[in-house]
Amino acid sequence: MKKNIIFATVPANYRFIQVKEMLDQWEQYIQLLKLPDFPISRIIFFVNPSNIKHIPLFFQYVKPHLGETRIRFVKINSSSDFNVENFNQIYSIFAEWFTKFNFYTDLEDYFLYFARGNHFAHSFLITMLINIRHLPCRIVYVRRNRQAAGPLLIPEIHEANFGKWLTDISKYEKKYYDTQSLLKSSIPTNNENFNKLISNIEHIAMHSTAPILFLGPTGSGKSQLAKRIYELRKKVGTVRGNFVSINCATLHGDLAHSTLFGHIKGAFTGATTNRNGLLKTADGGILFLDEVGELSLELQAQLLKAIEEKSYLPMGADTEVQSDFQLICATNKVLSDDIKQGLFRLDLYARINLWEFSLPSLIERPEDIEPNINYEIQRLREEKGLLADFTPEAKKAYLDFATSPEAVWKNNFRSLSSSIERMATYSLYGSITLEIVMQEIALLKKKWSKCKNNILSQSPEKEPQNERFPLQNALFSLHKLPPVCERDLFDAVQLEEVLTICKHAESRSEAGRKLFAHSRQKKKSADDTARLNKYLKGFNLTWEDIKLLA
Repeated sequence: MKKNIIFATVPANYRFIQVKEMLDQWEQYIQLLKLPDFPISRIIFFVNPSNIKHIPLFFQYVKPHLGETRIRFVKINSSSDFNVENFNQIYSIFAEWFTKFNFYTDLEDYFLYFARGNHFAHSFLITMLINIRHLPCRIVYVRRNRQAAGPLLIPEIHEANFGKWLTDISKYEKKYYDTQSLLKSSIPTNNENFNKLISNIEHIAMHSTAPILFLGPTGSGKSQLAKRIYELRKKVGTVRGNFVSINCATLHGDLAHSTLFGHIKGAFTGATTNRNGLLKTADGGILFLDEVGELSLELQAQLLKAIEEKSYLPMGADTEVQSDFQLICATNKVLSDDIKQGLFRLDLYARINLWEFSLPSLIERPEDIEPNINYEIQRLREEKGLLADFTPEAKKAYLDFATSPEAVWKNNFRSLSSSIERMATYSLYGSITLEIVMQEIALLKKKWSKCKNNILSQSPEKEPQNERFPLQNALFSLHKLPPVCERDLFDAVQLEEVLTICKHAESRSEAGRKLFAHSRQKKKSADDTARLNKYLKGFNLTWEDIKLLA
């Protein structure tokens, strides 16, 4: 029969209890020693430095009940009792001790005894070691016998508790990882900044229901991320209603108010029935307003009231309707510029951007193009039954082009998705060949070339684009600006002039004085540098970017 070896800790911290209470706690060890059918060969006690003074009294108390059981006291050789600050030190002490301990599993069984009043941290450390070092140890504690017959106290041994704890922990960690994968649409990313961004959004999504504002270019994934946040909140139980989405650019005329806020029967010609509107449909859920910068000022004012008071008036109604929804907004516009021009309300902006996140464009994440290609191939397979994949040489050619300066990706991930779908559709016998890839590359170049040529059709002089906007094209080649054709001619001409002055100026202050020569005279304190930095920031540019072209 194997011998039973016990690892335990003497109940700690007796500074505030009387001797009788201390002896009552020690009584459990006498119960342990008296357990029938569970003879103990040795007990190894770990002792805190501050409790070493109690060991002589403890030994005298249990000695009459030891019989053939031997006990050994191991002092925790640290400068102080266990606390958070010296966790690493205590762990290393235990680790070193158990490394030197000889386990004879063919002759002995080893148990970790959890007693009432045990120093939990020490027990936890030993438990960690058992798992990390794979120590051959089980848990035992004394419980009352639930059956009428038999001894009053019996040992309860847990064979698989450690494995169960590890399984539970791994499930929790997997759940946490799944939440981040959910927000990233389950697409692996190699971009460190994007990973940090997603981690921040995931934290906010799980711990706050305040409005979120996503900024970023068209096709950068704002709509998908909003839907993923809804799914995450639904999963953790912080939202119960529906996900309601609307592109504000589609809201025009009299029907815009009805679409958002609803109407009653007879409110206008053709209103033959009542209509709830999207705000009511989103009650208890999430309302996603894409391209929120396109809302009219009138709708902005009514939306602000609905956000602040959780109530609003449908068209033609005299009674307000209640709706408690969470709000996520998105835009590719610079709302601060619209506020200056009186196109967007400052008070509404203050309410919708408690949490503001800027999503990067595709060309800012070149290392993530390949994972997104793989994702699109899998998505097309699952959603549309297009069983296609690249041949090795075809994939290399497409990746080389997709990550090169030639690839504009005007609509970011949306453009990439469309490109992959075209090639998968053209594939023969499930193979996207080099020929198909070269055909797609030619098509993309042609589409982007038309985009560049559109700006020429707006110019009466018909000047070649690369001659008319050389600085903007240079910055575009450095992935610092989108192509000129994505901006109004007015903005392109103005920006080119600003870039020219900045390029030839010796400093930001000199450039600012030239650019704001007249308006600065009307200001009490002319901060030309700050004004210039703010203007450049609207195009995602810095002074250093421009000086690279000098």
